[in-house]
Amino acid sequence: MLAFTAHKNIKLFQMDVKSSFLNGYIEMEVYAKQPPDFEDHTLPDHVFKLKKSMYGLKQSLHAWYDKLSFFLLENGFMRGKVDTTIFRREVGKNFIIVWIHVDDIIFKATN
Repeated sequence: MLAFTAHKNIKLFQMDVKSSFLNGYIEMEVYAKQPPDFEDHTLPDHVFKLKKSMYGLKQSLHAWYDKLSFFLLENGFMRGKVDTTIFRREVGKNFIIVWIHVDDIIFKATN
């Protein structure tokens, strides 16, 4: 991707999504123990059933990628066949390429 960007003399942009792990929905039941300093001493064995992903969960990265890739595909992007973290959309002679890496999005466009 970097070689293609340099060859075409296209400016590359990068953004870090701070709330990426909070924006995914998990599809399985996940329970979390009470966090330190927030324990309910009347219910010491109580656990929480999570409705959404949170930072530190193994499922969070997958949930975030699923939500973002669904949005891109719904808006006319095509997923890469070799690297499925790269999406491309063409409009006439112009195009935009989006690369998802964990909680970073790297993109470039001709217009």
